[in-house]
Amino acid sequence: MRSSRVAKRYARALLGLSNDRSQLEVWGAELERLARVIEMREIDASFASPVVSIIAKIQALASITEKLEVSFPVRSFTAVVARHGRIPDLPAVAEEYGRMLDELMGRAPATLIFATQPSDADVRQIVDKLEQIAHKQIIPTIEIDQELLGGVIVELEGKTYDGSLTSRLTEAQRRLAG
Repeated sequence: MRSSRVAKRYARALLGLSNDRSQLEVWGAELERLARVIEMREIDASFASPVVSIIAKIQALASITEKLEVSFPVRSFTAVVARHGRIPDLPAVAEEYGRMLDELMGRAPATLIFATQPSDADVRQIVDKLEQIAHKQIIPTIEIDQELLGGVIVELEGKTYDGSLTSRLTEAQRRLAG
């Protein structure tokens, strides 16, 4: 997908502007806030419209970044993105930037799917094990799937770890059937 390549290129460029990791975190939060605004239906439609001039789009983006109190480096970055006609790509840039920043910081998002709401201790135990496997700080997202009988399914870095009761029963049935 072309937009994905564009998003990676712009995200990498913004990451390359500083070696200060705390500053990179702030920029990521600002970019995410801006992306949420741009994704609003009316705003997205205006930026995608060929009827609205590029100058009007650049001015509108400048106004939005000012109102959001976005830092000067991110404001300048978004002005470059706007001049290249890529405002609609900013949400993808923000997502890619977040992914690259997590990698740079040694973090990995993981989705933990439970049958019922887990206790904090259960989540912590699973996160600790995942951190040992991935050698990264795990950022968990908890989902509830009432179709599960019990256990947990984990999605981490493109892999699925199925510790659900359903998969265990299926495996036991397969072994018994021989």
